[in-house]
Amino acid sequence: MDKLVTASAAVSSIPSGSTLVLPDPGGAGFPGRLVTALGSVPAEGFTVICPGAPRAAEGLRKWLGSGQITRLIVDSEAPGGRLEGVEAEFVPPALLKQRLQASAAGTPTFLGPVGTHERPVEDGARAMFFGDDEFGPVPALTPDFALVRAEQGDPKGNLVFADEVREAVLSVARAAHRTLAEIDTLIPVLHPRLVQLPARHVQSVVGAAAKVRG
Repeated sequence: MDKLVTASAAVSSIPSGSTLVLPDPGGAGFPGRLVTALGSVPAEGFTVICPGAPRAAEGLRKWLGSGQITRLIVDSEAPGGRLEGVEAEFVPPALLKQRLQASAAGTPTFLGPVGTHERPVEDGARAMFFGDDEFGPVPALTPDFALVRAEQGDPKGNLVFADEVREAVLSVARAAHRTLAEIDTLIPVLHPRLVQLPARHVQSVVGAAAKVRG
């Protein structure tokens, strides 16, 4: 099935209140065209998970000011601390990665260390000790949509990512229920051995009309 659409059409399927995950805004996997298009739709109340802070706050500055985002989950504090009008949750990089990986694996929760930077063990939840360290249940992060940028892709939604961001982008794409991807180079048929994210994970692809390879 051909999944090739415009950026506006791709993001039109995202309803208000959705949880979105994006790769590091400082890297080649960040979907600038999709984010720009999303700023023009009426949907709002988004929770945005974006590893790569403090660049996350800078890379999303214009979108953050649109009023569409109510909560931002990043892996370190942004420059200047507080983000005006946005609830910010700062999760240590390793823990944020684990929470996304748990979602990709279909695991709703896992044991994580209880400390000053992690969520405390909730009432009724069972804490466990390994040596002197306390561990408690940590919920997976399961976004509704992942927005990513691929180096190459075909109209069916098979994708290849830039080497330097491949693992990070695959991590966010696999964690989400659905993936929307913009691609730099559209290839009519991508060889199966080259595919890094199969089409079954991808709902829509946005191609660059000026870069089509036969």
